[in-house]
Amino acid sequence: MLSDLPSEIIYHIAIYLPTANALANLSRTCHRLYKIISTDEYRLFRALVQSKFPCTPTPAFWKDAACALTSRSRALDRLGVFGRFIVLPETVTRIGCQQTTRRDNPTLGYRPAIDSYEIWNGAAWADRKEVLAWGAAHQLVVRVKQSGKNPQENWILFNDLEEVSSYEDICGVHLMRPESNKKADTENLIFGRRRGDIIHLAISPSQEYHEYRRRFKTYGLELDRTDVSQGAHSTLSAHFDDGSIAFYNTVSDEEEVEAFAWIRNETGSLGRSRYSKLLSPSKVAVATGEMESSLSISTISPDGVSLDRVVDVHSLDIEERINRVHASVTSIAPLDTLQSHIESPGNIFLAAWGDRTIRLHDLRSPRSYEKTYRDTTDGNLVYCVHPIGNDRFLAGSSGDGLVKMFDLRMGRSYNYQEAQRPQASKKSNREDRPSMDFSMFLSANLPPDLTRHIPRPHRRGRQSYRGPIYSMSTPSPSSPTVYTGVVDGIIRLDFASTDDLTGPAKEWYDYNLDLGVEKGQPGVAAAEDQVFKIAGYERPAQDDYTTTSKLRTQHGYWYMMPKDLENEVVTGWDRRWEPLAKPGAWRRRD
Repeated sequence: MLSDLPSEIIYHIAIYLPTANALANLSRTCHRLYKIISTDEYRLFRALVQSKFPCTPTPAFWKDAACALTSRSRALDRLGVFGRFIVLPETVTRIGCQQTTRRDNPTLGYRPAIDSYEIWNGAAWADRKEVLAWGAAHQLVVRVKQSGKNPQENWILFNDLEEVSSYEDICGVHLMRPESNKKADTENLIFGRRRGDIIHLAISPSQEYHEYRRRFKTYGLELDRTDVSQGAHSTLSAHFDDGSIAFYNTVSDEEEVEAFAWIRNETGSLGRSRYSKLLSPSKVAVATGEMESSLSISTISPDGVSLDRVVDVHSLDIEERINRVHASVTSIAPLDTLQSHIESPGNIFLAAWGDRTIRLHDLRSPRSYEKTYRDTTDGNLVYCVHPIGNDRFLAGSSGDGLVKMFDLRMGRSYNYQEAQRPQASKKSNREDRPSMDFSMFLSANLPPDLTRHIPRPHRRGRQSYRGPIYSMSTPSPSSPTVYTGVVDGIIRLDFASTDDLTGPAKEWYDYNLDLGVEKGQPGVAAAEDQVFKIAGYERPAQDDYTTTSKLRTQHGYWYMMPKDLENEVVTGWDRRWEPLAKPGAWRRRD
C-alpha cells in the first residue's frame, strides 16, 4: 500500500506529480498521506512551485502559491482574460495644488508611465499590499490597496504645479520597493517631467502629506524617459532629448544627486541614441538607430561606461531592403533580472525592432539573436514588451489598441490538462484548442477622465479605443494582473479562468486573489468599471502568408449560456469566448 511506505519515499514519489490538482487529490486519499503532504508548511507544494514554476519568486505560503500560479498558467492556456478601465473614485485624496492654469491646448492625450508592486505583509497569501502609480499628464496618481483581513484602499492625485503645459507631463514613474518596515504608510517614488525635473518624492495617503527627499541633477536638459533597475542597489537612468544618458545612484544620501556616469552624444542629432533600457544595475542596452551599431550593450560603473557588445542590423537576417527604420529599437525587456541564482543578470532580453519583429537576445551566445516573434497580421510597430510569468510575454502595438501574446517556452513547463481525464475529447478538434499566438483588441468605450477635471469631448456613436499601447506593469512575478497604459488612461487585464472565479473554489479566489471582478456586475458598479468585451484573433504562423486569421469575441461576463460551458469543456477555450461559426459552402475553412 502506498500509505504504508515511509514518508521519505512518499515525498520523492509525490514531487513527480505533474500538477497541484494531482497533489491535492493524493492528500485526500487518507489521513496519513494528508499529514505527510501538509507537514513542514506544505513542503511538497514548495517542491511543486520550484519545479513547475522555476525563477518565479513567491512568499513561503506554498499551498496558496501553487494554487495562484497554476490558476494563472491555466488561464493563460485557456486565454481567460478580463479587461477593465481603472477609474479614479470621486473620493480621491488631492494633495498639492488644486487649481492649475493651462498654458497650451494639447490635441493628443497623455502617455501614462506606469509602475506597480505588491508585498506580503501578513500571515497568509491574501494579506498583501499592492501599490499602483502612473503619470496622468502633469499629475501623479497613486493607489494603495491592502487585501486580506483588514482590506483598505486609498487614492491620491498629486500635483505641485500652478501653471502647466505638455512640457510638464510626467514621462517616468518608479515606485521604490520597501526592503523593510513593510507596513509603513509612506510610499517613496521617483518621477521625471519632460522639462527635465527628476524628483524622489515621499507621499502618504492617510496623512495627506508629501516631501521631496532628493533631486537628480539634469543640467537643464529636456527629458525623454527614465528607467530604474531592479534590486536593492538600483540604478536610475535619465535619457535626454539630445540622446545623452545619465546614470544615478538611487540610494544616495545627497539632496542634490550628481550623475556618476554618462553616455554622451558625440556625433550630433543624426547619431543620437533613441532608446535605452537598464538590463541590470550595471548593464544598459542603447539603441542608436544606426546601421552598423544598431544596439549596443555596455557596463556601467563609477569609473564610466565601457562597451561590451554591438548588434549590427545586417546580422539580423532581415529579408527586405534594410533601411534606417529597420535599425530602430522601440522597446526592450530583460528576462532574467528576478532570477536570484544568476550571478550576472541582464544577459537575456527581448527587443522590438523596426521591422515589426521581436527578437530574443542572449549575450552569452555568439549569435546576434536566438529566436524571433512576429505578428504578420499587424503592420504597426511594437511600443512595449512585457514578460508575464517566466514563460510568456505581451507586446503592445502602436495602433488599434492591440495587445499580442507570445509563448517563450520551447516545451510546456506546466500543463493543467495533464491532471484531467480524457472526457469529451472525442468531440474536440486539436486545431480548435487555444493558440498561444493570439492578439487582443482592447476596443472598449473610454470612461470619464477624472484627472483633467473636464469631461471627455462628446462624439457621436461609440468611443471604442483604437490607439497605441504605451506601457505595461505587473505588481509581482506571481500576479495575474497586467496594468496597461493607453491614451489618457489605464486598462487592467486580469488573467483568470471564468470557471475558477465562479466554480466550487470561488471563495478561495475571491479572498486570496481579490480581483474584484464581481464589482463589474450590472447594477453593482458604475458602467465604466464593468468588465468589457475583448476581441482577438489567432495569428497564423510567421511563415504562413495565406491562412486567414480567426477573429473571436467575448461574451459579456454575466450573459453566458449552458452551451458556452459545454464549448469550454470540448475546446479548452475560456467560456467567455464565443464559438466560431461553422464554415459554410461559401466560407473559407482556414
